[in-house]
Amino acid sequence: MFDTIRQFSDRVLGRGDAAITVPVMDGALKPNRVLDDAEVVATLPDIDDLATDGTMLFATAGAVLYRLDAGRLVEVQRFDADITALAVRSADRLAVALAGKRIVLMSSDRKRPGNLIEIATLDRLGDAPLHSVNALSFEADDSVLFSDGSTRRGPDDWCRDLMEKGQTGRVARWRVGLGAGTNSGPGTVELLASRLQYAYGVLPRTEAVADRQVKAGGVRYSESWRHRVVQAGLQAGSQPVLADLPGYPSRMAPAARGGFWLTCFVCRTQLVEFVLREDAYRTRMLESVDPRYWVAPSLRSGTSYLEPLQGAGVKQMGVLKPWAPPRSYGLVLHVDAQGHTTESLHSQVDGQHHGITAVVEFGGALYAASRGSGRLLRVPLTGPGAMQ
Repeated sequence: MFDTIRQFSDRVLGRGDAAITVPVMDGALKPNRVLDDAEVVATLPDIDDLATDGTMLFATAGAVLYRLDAGRLVEVQRFDADITALAVRSADRLAVALAGKRIVLMSSDRKRPGNLIEIATLDRLGDAPLHSVNALSFEADDSVLFSDGSTRRGPDDWCRDLMEKGQTGRVARWRVGLGAGTNSGPGTVELLASRLQYAYGVLPRTEAVADRQVKAGGVRYSESWRHRVVQAGLQAGSQPVLADLPGYPSRMAPAARGGFWLTCFVCRTQLVEFVLREDAYRTRMLESVDPRYWVAPSLRSGTSYLEPLQGAGVKQMGVLKPWAPPRSYGLVLHVDAQGHTTESLHSQVDGQHHGITAVVEFGGALYAASRGSGRLLRVPLTGPGAMQ
């Protein structure tokens, strides 16, 4: 009853979940040009996810798995469906999600070195099939963590899930023995969180102990439409690590200096926040307008004059202001072990490296996948040209 009263008062007063305000990017979030000035390692249309085992860097685009070799991407394996998530344990052990509907654990083929073979498959979580698996991560005991963004919309239909206010996301743990042979059973699956407003990103949290080893410290996951990162699995239960972010958080990756890197694949605007609260307009828009021209965020923008605009986003003298409301944007955050954002990397509204869907730290640099531009980016973290 108290929740009902609070929700009603929030709607009347325009506060809480009913507010249309968006946090200001300032302090550690102050805009810069780091992503736009980043080195372009490769141009790869539909690049989506990245992963590393510490010795090699892997990337996905469509149905193809690539490996970075001598500064260029080479094809490793082609699958029968688009790869929607990737995790690498070692050079001969990885997991991929295909079409968002099944997770496949792969291992090296001893008979044909360089090829990968399937050793276990998961396509259900409890009584429900997997539908939108968009992030994978290995734990220390070789269990696989995964986020299933929505049980109603596929990975490429995330914008519709946002505009429909979807809340069917799930996060789970798949335990499967690495000693298992080819076509082994599915193992066991543990549901960690459900009814999430689009789960998109999962990462195990570890804590240092006295002997410099690590112990399990819970699981972090991104809840995109609630603009937050949550930590689950601790004695205190689930609790937000980051909240009220200016963007929609997605995949994460460990940072060598501690904490983690977080991608925000699109950013929030007051106009979109307003539309999300105008149910009649939003429903009619979904029914009658081409999805490309919805008043909604996008991984890329500026390709058509039919795109919706706000006054501050109109070009003046042929120039688009970098501080205009972002329909698409590029944003990566570093979050320390205490859950504080310490720095950020940006591709502003007038930039081109938007839609950052994955990052990974490798070889003293941060690699980022810009799905909006179809490019693999490299930002040095140490040595000459290192990010300040």
